[in-house]
Amino acid sequence: MVDGQVSAGLAAAAFAAVCFDGAVILQATEAQAVEVAHGLRLSLLRRLAERPRWVLGSVIGLLGWPLQLLALSMAPLTVVQPMLAVGLIVLLVGGARVLHEHVGLRQWAAAVAVIAGVVLLALAGPPHTDALPGTYALAAVLVVLGAVVAWPFVAARDDTAAWSLILAAGCAFALSAVTSKLVTAELARSRLLPALAWAAATAVFAGVGFLTDMTALQRVEATRAAPPMFVLEMALPVALAPLLFDERWSATAGGGVVVALGLTLVLLGGAVLGAARPPLLTA
Repeated sequence: MVDGQVSAGLAAAAFAAVCFDGAVILQATEAQAVEVAHGLRLSLLRRLAERPRWVLGSVIGLLGWPLQLLALSMAPLTVVQPMLAVGLIVLLVGGARVLHEHVGLRQWAAAVAVIAGVVLLALAGPPHTDALPGTYALAAVLVVLGAVVAWPFVAARDDTAAWSLILAAGCAFALSAVTSKLVTAELARSRLLPALAWAAATAVFAGVGFLTDMTALQRVEATRAAPPMFVLEMALPVALAPLLFDERWSATAGGGVVVALGLTLVLLGGAVLGAARPPLLTA
């Protein structure tokens, strides 16, 4: 059974998901209208900031973060992050109706698989904790994922592969989820300065992820680019939660089997949603 506090956390996470994915619908068309040469550069954001529809989408997306923090303060990371998959429904409907992208039976079946995985994780997730990670474990995660995030910027090529952008953005957003959890864990201990430091780190990771995300939306359809980003944002923190935040899968139904099954469904569904399609731009 899911207790009242966790249920409230799930509701907050669902509203956050609607904000995050609703923002993509508003931002995608505007990003595609900017020259590809501005990809991975601050000039891309400057040009997008001149477009009211993109600004509206960004404001809506920002509203999702306090809702995500609220969710993380009431429910385990293993449950909160996958709940963001609810927004995929918003994305697919908006992609088909607003952006006129092809969304077929295969994509809807994949979305159903993701949602099914979320349900399993919600029902079998571990208890909520405010544990802090060990220094070495946290450092290893920051270095490895940080290297993936940095790769497109290091390569600095105008024809950077779409998968590289999607992977980097997903890892950046995953890092922002981990640091968001650290914000709530520090606040639970009434330690304001560390909480502010992790909030600043969250802003950095989210900002880099945002820039990479917008670059990806210039080059591929939103219904291809956004789902695997969100799946990475969901799945990586869940996979790292036992290591970083002592969310023990062994204490869940089936000794972690149900959690593993739910996570597998989320990953497979996301992979299908992100399957290759022709790029929007090649230069």
